[in-house]
Amino acid sequence: MWFKSTIKFWPELWKEFRVWWIFKKTANEYQESLNKEHNLRVDWLGRIYGVVNLPEEVQGASSEIQQAYVLQQISKYGDKMLKIGLADVVYPEIQKIKGSAGYLVILWPVFDTLQLIGIIKGLFKNTIFIGLIYLLIRLATKNSNAITQAWNWLVALF
Repeated sequence: MWFKSTIKFWPELWKEFRVWWIFKKTANEYQESLNKEHNLRVDWLGRIYGVVNLPEEVQGASSEIQQAYVLQQISKYGDKMLKIGLADVVYPEIQKIKGSAGYLVILWPVFDTLQLIGIIKGLFKNTIFIGLIYLLIRLATKNSNAITQAWNWLVALF
């Protein structure tokens, strides 16, 4: 039901915010060693990124072979991610750089709730949910005599 996801929104947002904060803090802490060992950089959001340049023998190959080469190069980052404790949450995003023989690799956790659209959607659902509860409470308080009479009638009936 839609109200379950509305109630779960805040704990899920908090979990994802916490993962992001730890990821960002760890990436910034190891920024120098990531740059020295793997030529990776960290941006202001905490994303770890770098460029994988294709050698000439791979440049003329199909895109599947090029991506396989990039994935092979990314596998070299795995030990470092394991050492710094980010291997469980990091996922690579690969993008072809237009006009060059390289791929941009972004290492970053996958977030469902901690995205602008997800936050707006969650806030909208919560606003509707709280508004409905408010209307029900107002309706109950305005018609408390009618509710009491209906309850007494039901009790007397059984």
